[in-house]
Order: sequence, then structure tokens, then C-alpha cells
Amino acid sequence: MAFLSVGSVYAADTVEGKVYLHYYRFDQNYTNWDAWVWQNEPVSGEGSAHQFVDDTTPNEFNFGGKVAILDKNTQLNGSTKIGIIIRKGNWEQKDVDADRFITLDPAKSDEHFYFVEGDFAIGISLNDPNGPSRYAKFKTATFTNTTTISFTTTHEVTANELKIMENNVELSINIEGIELSDDKKSGKITLANPIDLGKSYVLSHQFSDNSEQAKIDISFDGLYNSDEFNDQFAYDGDLGAIYSASSTTFKVWAPISTNVVLNVYDSGTPQSLGGSNVKQTYQMIKKDKGIFEVTVAGDLHGKYYTYDVTNGSRINQDIVDPYAKSVGINGLRGMIVDFTRTNPEGWNNVNTTPNITNKTDAIIYELHVRDLTTHSSWNGTEANRGKWLGLIETGTKYEGLSTGFDHIKELGITHLQILPFFDYGNAIDETKQNDPTYNSFNWGYMPLNFNAIEGNYSANPYDGLVRINELKQVVKAYDEAGIKINMDVVYNHTGLSADSNFNLIVPGYYHRFTSTGAYSNGSGTGNETASERYMVRKFIVDSVMFWAEEYKLGGFRFDLMALHDVETMNELSEKLHQLNPNILIYGEPWTGGTSTLPESEQAGKQNIVNLDRVGAFNDDTRDGIKGSVFSSWMGGFVQGDFTTKNKVKYGITGGISHVDNAGYNVWHGNPGKIINYVTAHDNNTLHDKLYLSLEPINRLEDLEKISLQAHGLILTSQGIPFIHAGDEFLRSKELPDGKFDHNSYQSPDSVNQIQWNWKKEYQDHYKKFKKILDIRNEHAELRMASNETINQNLRFVFNNQKGVISYIIKNPNQNTTLLVIANANTTDLTAKLPAGNWKVELDTVGNLTTASKEIKLEATGFYILSIDKVLDHTDFESTMKESKNNLVPVVVASTTSVVAIGLGVVAFFVIKKKKGQ
Repeated sequence: MAFLSVGSVYAADTVEGKVYLHYYRFDQNYTNWDAWVWQNEPVSGEGSAHQFVDDTTPNEFNFGGKVAILDKNTQLNGSTKIGIIIRKGNWEQKDVDADRFITLDPAKSDEHFYFVEGDFAIGISLNDPNGPSRYAKFKTATFTNTTTISFTTTHEVTANELKIMENNVELSINIEGIELSDDKKSGKITLANPIDLGKSYVLSHQFSDNSEQAKIDISFDGLYNSDEFNDQFAYDGDLGAIYSASSTTFKVWAPISTNVVLNVYDSGTPQSLGGSNVKQTYQMIKKDKGIFEVTVAGDLHGKYYTYDVTNGSRINQDIVDPYAKSVGINGLRGMIVDFTRTNPEGWNNVNTTPNITNKTDAIIYELHVRDLTTHSSWNGTEANRGKWLGLIETGTKYEGLSTGFDHIKELGITHLQILPFFDYGNAIDETKQNDPTYNSFNWGYMPLNFNAIEGNYSANPYDGLVRINELKQVVKAYDEAGIKINMDVVYNHTGLSADSNFNLIVPGYYHRFTSTGAYSNGSGTGNETASERYMVRKFIVDSVMFWAEEYKLGGFRFDLMALHDVETMNELSEKLHQLNPNILIYGEPWTGGTSTLPESEQAGKQNIVNLDRVGAFNDDTRDGIKGSVFSSWMGGFVQGDFTTKNKVKYGITGGISHVDNAGYNVWHGNPGKIINYVTAHDNNTLHDKLYLSLEPINRLEDLEKISLQAHGLILTSQGIPFIHAGDEFLRSKELPDGKFDHNSYQSPDSVNQIQWNWKKEYQDHYKKFKKILDIRNEHAELRMASNETINQNLRFVFNNQKGVISYIIKNPNQNTTLLVIANANTTDLTAKLPAGNWKVELDTVGNLTTASKEIKLEATGFYILSIDKVLDHTDFESTMKESKNNLVPVVVASTTSVVAIGLGVVAFFVIKKKKGQ
């Protein structure tokens, strides 16, 4: 997963037609602070940083701080609504951990807006009564344990002015001591008796610059990991809208809230978007364990609901229940669902037959819903383009070749992994789904409602029931084709931070924080969830189990899995495997930034061996084959860097300790745990990576052959292979300027879509790719399930030959041996073979079908041979011979071909042109 691009930094100037963003900090230290601004309406745009400069505006506008000035036309492109985050440095810190928005008035030339450090409010004039306050205030106040409060302020405090209120009653007799810092802007209050976690507390102080007392709700952040908090509030029952035909019971976990109100709507669309705000409200009752509950009589199937939650002095309205299992437009209201009414015909027959015996039988194919069908060459029903039902439309062809669903069935995969399809409503405006000028593409890694399906892929995003039935149709159609659906899940962070549904209900509980009180940003997107906490772990487990049970999914891919703790992943694995012994669970064994979760607890590389039946992507072999994903020019083994050979061998042996790769740092430990791949949605496609690394060394003519060699190494490796959709015919993500997009998370369909004309153009590549897949499916020895079997039957041969990786895989049950050879040299070689009748199963660069005593291996070729006898690695020589016709050519180049002339030999090589040239 990769997201934020830094964008541009604009210098401020002062001419008419401007937006002035006035910003005030109490310490007057503005070093490295800037305003990150993006267009939100009428079109969503990329963000960019705008510097704060000295505020020289007239007194009626001057806020006494700094100002960022944006030109309405040139920098904001006529936007009517913009988003803003005030941040420090390159996302080191956010002033307020929430996206804030400003509506602009096109009729006005200049507009002024006002921001104060730590204040959510935005003022529209210098003295706006609803704007932020520059008066002295508390910045933080937190219980660090049940008898201690830590606080910080903007100005000096005096001990005798500090007051604590418990449910609006002063606690003066309970204060045992107050310690202030040297600057008197922070301190610690010690209480004589422990607090009651079921009550609310307020800290106040009378500052000299304000006639009113400054007040702050004391947060429970410092208690969330304590035994006292868990003993009182850890809850194991059902949450959410618990439906029956006669009534629905609503339960929400809000342990520190003083009041929760349920709102029930007929419409899932707010009035502002063309729907209705008419609602019925119900007072919820606080029960044990921090649960608020109410039962509403009647059949509520198809109705929508939200909560109003009171925490201290703040009432947060229309919050969507984190446990909501469907939503209306843009995920703004949860939905009450009777799931028995959402099932397509034949649903009960889904998932009754396993499609794999061992996890190593799986072949995963990664796809975004829109990518399969948005290009004109898909040739399917127009209404289904980019939608759920497009994924299962049959009979589509391009010039006689199957496209879409038929193509996927043709491949021979076992699992289709779909990029996130839970609701990420804050990333895409679903109301603009049919607007051809609006970019409806997003990878979906900014979750809003974790248990609901994204509406952007539905024929009707306004009705939360439609998308449920559509997804079930998809699961059913693929199940009938012998393919299971894997869900790409993102529980490591929330798309919003302070304004996320979780935080609005239980402030500070669901996320991790740094020692300074800032959101820990191990995801690289602004926050990370605290999976180690009891109710966060419960939510993750409950959510995944819901998806697995209700939608009969075949597996889960965990984004940035190292941000989850080992205990959570193991508990989840145990429950999922009880449900489905063949289920696939795997993830990215890394973070997206520095996390406060100790490495010893992270479900990352160092702990994969401690995870129970949970796999991880193998970036060792990925980079060993093709070079680092972070340096586009850098090659790997297939481009000629033979120092990476052991990394490649690690993947080939299934991530285990192997006799022929002794001393390698093994971190998977089992072939059922290793996901072998060369590309995924992140970073460059394989075609683009190869182009960028081969062009500088004048080897573009080898690109197709090298691509097949890379895929061949993955698809003949032990473990679980993973394919990025479209790689089978050299998928590219080329931009209009001819460059390649390595981070296409919100690039338009034109960049991300699969173009089915590629299947025609690169039919030879596709056929050979498909042949390797067929060989894997036909040969059980390529899918061995135990470490012992792999060590007994897989051995490397020709080990002293530079630029060659070759291995045999024995199948004693069938009395056969497979021989795999990858010649990554730019010269041909001749290999001596043990005597016998060898069948050439695959030759990616020539037309060999049989071999006897020796075989000529062309440069950059990939070969699979078989023989009806069991051979040993000692039957092979350690090296090969360089072929006699390897001559140094004289090259004469043109724009379309290279003519190589050397010692009377003439060869013509067609250089594969960059797509779009």
C-alpha cells in the first residue's frame, strides 16, 4: 500500500482573488508548519503544501499569527470546496487529527479563514463567535492511572486555580497533590482515591486573560491498557444492529459516554444529497461493560440508523455504528439487514466443496473490481463496467479472445484476491458514480465502514441491500468455476483519525499514540489501530468472521500486517480455520512507518514463524528476481545481477531451511506460509519495472523473455504463487506523458484498467505464461506441503554455473523428475543431461520438444523438462558449456529493429516498443 505524494510547495503572494488561511500558535513557533490543501469540489484533486508567511493583512483581518495565501484560480482551479490539514514537516505531526473542509463563495474575491492551534473550529471572520479561540486553554488532560492526571496548557497555571469536576461535582477534597513544571504550562495532579471509570471528569482553570474558566474533559487514554479498564469494560457479546423479524436490538460499546441516542431513518441518503433527514429517535440505556442498548419493535429490515454520542461536553451526531453491516450512499448511515433476504438463488450450495487440498495448491490472482471491465476492449454490457456484475459477465471477447470473467476462468487460478471492497466512502463520492468527468477510481485503502461493502461498485449505491446481493452473486459465480474470493482487508488504520466513527464514540481507544500524544503513524496514512487492546482485537476478529461466514470468502490478505500484534492474528487464525480448514490468511509483513507497537509483538517478518497458519508476502525473492521496488533502475537476477541468487532460491524452496541454501535467514519456515510474487498493485508492474531497468542497459529486446523467466521462477517455486492481474500479457500503467505510474492509488481508469488488446498483442507471452500455470496445476511436486518432502525431493543442480538457476523436483510416487532451468545470461549455454528420454514441457524462447544427452539453453530462456525416472542431484554436472555460436555482434540500430551482424551470422531482433509509442 502506498499513498501520499508530497505534491508541490507554493510560495505565497498577495493579490486579489485569494483565500487567506490565518493560523495562530500560542508559542509563536511556526517552524516547518504548513497548510496541506486539496480541491474537494466540484472535483477531487491532489493535495499540495502551502507555506505560512508573516501576516501583513490589515488589522480587520490580521489574527496575530501567520498566513498561507492561495490563489483561487491558479492554485485552487475555481474550487467551491477545499480540504485542509495543518501539519508539521513531511507529515511529522498534524495540528488537528481530522480532515477539515472550507466552502468557498465564488462571488467573493478574497476570503479569510481562521485557525488556532489544537482547535477544531474554523472561523470565517476575525471575531467569529463560532470560530476558534485564542484565549488561554488546556491542550491536554489525561488520566495516566486511576489516581493521576497529567495536563498541558497554553499559558501558565497556578495550582489553587485548578479544579476537578466529577459528574459536575467538584472533587476538591480528593486532590492529594499538584506538581507543576518549571514553566507552569504542564503538571501532574495526584488524587487521594481512585476515580470511578463510569463517571466523567472535567479539569478547569481560571486564566487571567479570560473571564470564563477554561475547561477540558479529562480523557481516559492512559487507562485503556490497564487491568482496571479491561475488568470493568471488556465485553464479549454481540454488538451492532441485531435483527429479528419482530424487533431489532441495538448495542454499542461506549464505556466513557454519558448518553447515546439511536436515530432510525427510512432513507440512507441525507437531505443534502437528495434524500431525507426524517427520523425516529430512541434513548439508549447504559448497561454493564459500557454497553448502551435499546430494542425497537417491528421489522426494521432495510431501514438505516446512526448514533448521537455524548462524551463529556461534546455531542457527536449521526455517527455510523462501526458494526454496521451495510450502509447508504457514501457510508453516511448504517443499515439494518435481514441477510436471509439478500441471498441469490443457489447460495446454500456455495463453498460446500473445497478447491484445494493443501494451501500450496492455491494460485492467487490480484484484481481491482474496476480494472477488469472499464476498458472498451472488454466488450461487455455497458451498465456493468467497473461494477460487481461486470466481474461475472460471461461471453465477452476481444478479436476472438476471451476477456473478463471468461479469461480468469481460462487461466487456471484458485483464488481471486480483490483489492479492498469494504466501504471507503470518504475516498470516493458515490453520488458521482455515473458522472463521466469524475474520477471514480481508488484502491480503497482508506476504510470508513469496515463491515459494509463499498457502494461505488454497485448498480445502485443508494440502496445498501443491492450491493450485498451483487457481491454474493460474484462469490457464487466464482465458486461454481472452482475459484474462491479472497478479501484484501485493512484493519491496521482508519481512513479518518480524530473524526473516525471509532474515535467519536470512544475517544483515543482504538488508535495508538506516541509519547507526545500524537497519533502513531505506522501506516503512513495518519494513524494506526491498537489491535492489542481487548475491544479493538474483538472488533477485528468479529469483523473478519462476519465477512468469512456471511459471504463465504476463501481467504484474507492483511494490509501492513506487522501493525497487528501476534496474539490477534493467532486468535483470528484459530477461529477462521475452525470455520474453514482450507482458508487462506496472509499479509504484508511490514509497516508503512514507525510504529509504537514493539517489534517483538508485531506480526512482521521476525514473528511469521510464530504465527499459526498465517502466511506473508516474500519480498526477498521478489527483489531477488527483478530488483528493488524502490529503485526503478535496479535489476535483479533476471536482468543480470547474479548476487541475488540465494534470495531467489529462498522462494523456490518454499521459505524453509534448505540443504542447498544453507545459512539463509529463514523467516517463513513453512511452504504454506510463503506468498511468492514479483509484482502486486503497489509499485511498478513487472513490464514497467523491466522496461525501466532494461532501457539503460540497451536490453529492451529481451523484455518479454525476461518477463516469462521471472514468472516462471515464481510459478515453479514451492509455496503459494501470487499473480498481479494482467501480468500474463505484460500489463502496463503508462501515463499520458509516457512515464509509468508506480503508485496509481487514485489515478484514473485510463491508467489502471486492463486493456484486452494486450492479450492479442502479446499472445505468445500469454500462451507461455498459461502453459507454466498448467504445468504447476498438473504436477503435485511443484506444490509440496511439508518441509521434509521439499528437502527430500527438491535439489539444485548446475550449481557452479554463473547466471543459471536450475533445480530438480522428484516425484517418487509417479517415478518422474522435473528439471527447471533459468538461463539469465546474455549468452547461450549447453547443458549435459543424464541419459534418458527427456520431454521439454516448456521452452520460452524456442521450440524444443525433446532432449537426450544435452540441451541448448538460449540466452534469457526458461525451461521445464521432465523424465520418467527419479533422478538425484548427483546425476548432474556442476557447470554448463558456453555454446559455440555465441559471437560478439556488430549492431546497427533503427527505431524498429536491431540488425546484429557478426562473423557471417545475421540475426534480426524486434525491440518491444514502450506501450503507447
